[in-house]
Amino acid sequence: MLAKLLRTTLLCTAFLLQGAVAAPIAFAPPNDPAGAEYWPSNDSWWMGRGITFSVSTRQSLTSVGLLHDLSGIDLSFGLYEISQDGFTLKKLNTLASGGSTVDTNGREWIDYALSGVVLETGKEYLLEFAFDGDADSNFYYWNDNVSWDQGAFLNLDGTMGAELLNAVVAGFRVESADAAALPEPGSLALLAVGMAALGRRRPRA
Repeated sequence: MLAKLLRTTLLCTAFLLQGAVAAPIAFAPPNDPAGAEYWPSNDSWWMGRGITFSVSTRQSLTSVGLLHDLSGIDLSFGLYEISQDGFTLKKLNTLASGGSTVDTNGREWIDYALSGVVLETGKEYLLEFAFDGDADSNFYYWNDNVSWDQGAFLNLDGTMGAELLNAVVAGFRVESADAAALPEPGSLALLAVGMAALGRRRPRA
């Protein structure tokens, strides 16, 4: 009986989570989908390079990543809610931050896990990475400051420091799921309580 109840609980949970699996999306502008590699330098990464965007539906982020070629570099990242004013941006709230010392084998994705980060519609966001020292090489898409939409992410464009009008954008990616498809924690808790209550029932004589 207990095994049957456990199987039922797992099946119900799987049903609730259908359509809510996080999937990675690597941002690439349609006007330069291949990008190009550039000389080794810091190239203003010390002040932060990033990508701005909004979302068409609420998104639950589980990781953020940067495509780069780094050796022994202390890399940091931040995810921010921002406001934009023509040429510049202003950071309003920090949603996530972190970093690590990075050694890549050539140009590779560097990903950081997130927990509990939900992006709301009607707001603007910035994903930004920064480091001191020189990269082994730099990779950029030359989108010429033409923003683009990709999946649920809208108005994607590159930044350098607080400047918005940047001709290039680095390689960034996120892993996200439609937050509307995710069950509330209370729903799963009620399901577990219900299954436990059924398990305590005894057949009548």
